[in-house]
Amino acid sequence: MSGNVSEAVNRGLFKQAVELFTSGRYADAASALTRAADTGDAEAQNLLGVMHLNGMSVAQEPRRSAALFAAAAEQGLKEARYNLSNLLYNGLGIRRDETRAQEELLAAARAGHRPALRSLGYLYHLAGGEERWQRLSTRCFHIAAEAGDPLAKYAYGMRLALGHGTGVDMIAALQWLSAAARDRVYLAPARVAELRRRAPATTGKSVLAERGMELEPFDLPRWIAPQPTRSVAFMSEYEDALDPYLCDHLINTAMPSLEPSGVVDPKTGLGLRSEVRTSYSMSFQASMYDAVVAVSLRRIAAIAGLPAEHAEPVGVLRYGPGQEYRPHFDFYDDAQHEVQRVSTVFVYLNDVAEGGGTEFPRLGVTVEPKRAKAVKFLNCDAAGKPNPETLHAGLPVIRGEKWLATLWFWDRPFLWFA
Repeated sequence: MSGNVSEAVNRGLFKQAVELFTSGRYADAASALTRAADTGDAEAQNLLGVMHLNGMSVAQEPRRSAALFAAAAEQGLKEARYNLSNLLYNGLGIRRDETRAQEELLAAARAGHRPALRSLGYLYHLAGGEERWQRLSTRCFHIAAEAGDPLAKYAYGMRLALGHGTGVDMIAALQWLSAAARDRVYLAPARVAELRRRAPATTGKSVLAERGMELEPFDLPRWIAPQPTRSVAFMSEYEDALDPYLCDHLINTAMPSLEPSGVVDPKTGLGLRSEVRTSYSMSFQASMYDAVVAVSLRRIAAIAGLPAEHAEPVGVLRYGPGQEYRPHFDFYDDAQHEVQRVSTVFVYLNDVAEGGGTEFPRLGVTVEPKRAKAVKFLNCDAAGKPNPETLHAGLPVIRGEKWLATLWFWDRPFLWFA
């Protein structure tokens, strides 16, 4: 009887903590979660781990997060397995361990965890062109979509439209993309409109992988940065830097967190609004670094020629008609910063209807947007001195919109967790 009473008390404490967390009272939530986690409550351990990972009114301690996720995973909590997998894949503040990360991700997916299945869908897609990987990819997206995951509905609809790991089925594609649109997945309405304009002749049933397919371990190919398609002084362009599925995932994931962009005040180091920069942007929190972000980051880091650990948080920007970023530098030019942004790499995540190029006025060069194209430029010379020739501008979008994923690389590891 006493065990049941104790469990009820712990459940009540966790419920109270969730209510505090939901209302934004993070310090009080952390206190309640700590008490519940200390009794072994798996859900409390998991949520407290997320708070420590993001530094939400508690110290930002990835090792503490990893320990909490591991303790909850040992009790079978699939959400904790997924969170632990993401932390191990990305190695934020802890040693990267891709083998264990994959084990935890597979365990979470086999238990029916929707984001884990979705992530596995992307990883199988990237594992190679063999049909079995593509069929497994589609199967993972299908299971997660049927379970209600909005982003999986979008990915599954796109695979049906493109015939990846399945036969082409435009009717089913429209149904799933429409479902994703109802769930407010950003790109879904545009994809629905595109498919309807195409008036497809192919409307047969898709050929799906059988439900009993076993989720297999896999090896991702080691991606090597391609040769630049154009190089001018310190600036280079690279085609096909990211898979289109990754581009779409970054857009759809970032959209709900976008806020008006700011600039850094050189006197205070704080962010402020400015007419110089009129886009919308967001930066990924540590808890948003899933396996898909890990793959994207490593591909961008390969282009930068620097370790992924040197990158600031992944940033995503959206420019609508008339929005721009007037000429500016990315390097730090004051004595307040002990580190330096030595390199910038950004990737266009979509095609722009008109406008939205990136201009380097002192080079006399303008880069035209193209989906999955990466642009790298070195902000400093070989001696580490800021290079004023790197002045650049995001030109106004005339029609449509422009999406960018941007990474600034330091001359040393980025301090996620000071």
